[in-house]
Amino acid sequence: MAMKLKIKTTLLNLCPYTHLWRAGRRMITDRKLPESARPGACIALLGLFCPLFWIALFSGAGKGELIFHAIHSGVVFLIGIVMLLVGLAKESRNLSAKDPTHCRSVRARIDSDRADHGGKDG
Repeated sequence: MAMKLKIKTTLLNLCPYTHLWRAGRRMITDRKLPESARPGACIALLGLFCPLFWIALFSGAGKGELIFHAIHSGVVFLIGIVMLLVGLAKESRNLSAKDPTHCRSVRARIDSDRADHGGKDG
């Protein structure tokens, strides 16, 4: 049982999505968005709150025009999310390069969170 847990933990630590999750979680807990991720966040918000889409929606525009604006806004939103994730990954790499103990400190923080929650993830 302990061997399966160790393998799972090792695979989880190698997964790039785990590193992105940790960077995002750190961003939320520190309430700070890295400089490299800010343009992506702004573009994603622009896509989400695109005035052309919302004006078309609330003014009763035709189905074709509404679909056009929805697709356009969705594409802009997805581009922003991709840029945000790339920025978070870049920031995570920069932190790891600056501080070789960063991975160990993150692992220690995760272990302490697990201990606080009775050994459960989340």
